[in-house]
Amino acid sequence: MNEFKIGIIGFDTSHVVAFTKLLNDENDPFHIKGGKIVAGYPSFSPDLYASYSRVEGYKKELIEKYNIEIVNSIEELLEKVDAVLLESVDGRRHLKEAEPVIKAGKPLFIDKPLAENYSNALKIYKMAEKYNCPVFSSSSLRFDYNIKKVKEDIERGEVLGCDAFSPCSLDPTNPGLFWYGIHGVEILYTFMGKGCTKVYCEKTEDFHFVVGVWEGNKIGTVRGTRKGPHSYGATVFAEKKIYQVTYSTEIPIYSQLLKEIIEFFKTGIPPVDPKETLEIMKFMECALISEKEKRVVELSELKED
Repeated sequence: MNEFKIGIIGFDTSHVVAFTKLLNDENDPFHIKGGKIVAGYPSFSPDLYASYSRVEGYKKELIEKYNIEIVNSIEELLEKVDAVLLESVDGRRHLKEAEPVIKAGKPLFIDKPLAENYSNALKIYKMAEKYNCPVFSSSSLRFDYNIKKVKEDIERGEVLGCDAFSPCSLDPTNPGLFWYGIHGVEILYTFMGKGCTKVYCEKTEDFHFVVGVWEGNKIGTVRGTRKGPHSYGATVFAEKKIYQVTYSTEIPIYSQLLKEIIEFFKTGIPPVDPKETLEIMKFMECALISEKEKRVVELSELKED
């Protein structure tokens, strides 16, 4: 397949416009080849201001600038496309909206967060396995040019620890780190990988701070900011070198993510191990439990049945 016909579910995030421009506008300096947005289902959450307040504006822009066809259901969308971007800003909608796509076997990218909690994230991946449907979910920060460059540095040796940071605005619909702090968690896992065994969280009005202990006596942390300057990055403690990295402001992170998405659509192989994505969801839910109960929480407390 030379070029994928791509559909969008959810028109309530700036990602829908940014992704469409990068894929559909061949004059964009960071244009990504291999797929075009052709249709969309403009779902939104009527009880979430960040969703219902933006859907009509983004819908109007996609129609007027890019001539995107608007459909009335996910089922109708699936008749017109080869692959799907699930862009709904509200993780609570992801399980329900992913279901018909997965049952149809269409390659599916689910934007962050994969779901609003670990339980529903696990249901998505179990359903994907049952129907043999390729599913991939990630924050764009994992593929940022600067972060990926450090990740791929062959001289770094073993990663011994990482202190990641990102903005961490909050919304009760997707509590704790699930709403926006996931960006920092994704950066942390980019360097640490799977293997966290327990977490502890401290939260104030202005900050989140989560400490995770990994196998091999390694420690990783996430600082989520709601006050002061905001950026994305990490200090990475490697065997041979200490790196300090912040995200690139020159190369759009969405273009880097879309490269990975198009390749995923082609191969059906996600660039992030689903087991790692699920552990990220566990990490965030355990951090939320720790925040509420003021204790260290073992990731093993969350069962997989």
